[in-house]
Amino acid sequence: DAPHTAYFLGASAVFRDGLAAIFSFGAVLAVTVYGVAPGDVLLFGVAANVAAALGALVAGRLDDAVGPKQVIVWALVGLLACGVTLLVVSGPTMFWVFGTALTVFVGPVQASARTYLARLCPPGREGQLFGLYATTGRAVSFLSPVLVGVFGTVFGSDRAGIAGILLVLLAGLLTRRTLVGH
Repeated sequence: DAPHTAYFLGASAVFRDGLAAIFSFGAVLAVTVYGVAPGDVLLFGVAANVAAALGALVAGRLDDAVGPKQVIVWALVGLLACGVTLLVVSGPTMFWVFGTALTVFVGPVQASARTYLARLCPPGREGQLFGLYATTGRAVSFLSPVLVGVFGTVFGSDRAGIAGILLVLLAGLLTRRTLVGH
C-alpha cells in the first residue's frame, strides 16, 4: 500500500494546488474578467462557502456509499466542467451561476481527499501521513500561480489564466488511476 499512498499524496498535492488557485485568483478574475463589482466579491465569497459546504454535506453521503475515491474523481470532473464553461461565458450573472456551481465541487474534493487518506493510514501513523499530506501540498504550490501567469502572458488575457488552473486540476484527475482501485 505504500506506493499507492505515495501516488495519492502526489496526485492530491496537484489537484489541491488547483483548488488553492481557485481561492487565490477567483476574486481577481471575478472583477477583471467578468465585471463583478468589487463590493459584490465578498458576497460571492459567502455564497461560494455556503455552496462548498452544501456540496461537502451531500458528498459525505456519497463518500459513505461509494467511497472517497469516486467522489474525488466526480468532483474534479465537475470542477473542470464548470471551469471550462467559465472560460467561454461573460458577465457577472454568468460568473455567479457557474462560479457558484464550481464551488459546489470544492468541498467534496477537500473532504473526500482527507477521508481517503484516513482510510489509507496504518494505525498509529496518522500524524505522519497527514504531515506528509500537508508537506506535499506545499511542495507543488507554485504550479497554478506559474501557469496562470504563463497563460495570461502568452495569450494577453486574464481569462486565459483560468486555463492554467484547469490544467492543474486536469493533471490531478489524470493521475486518477491512483484514485481508482488499489
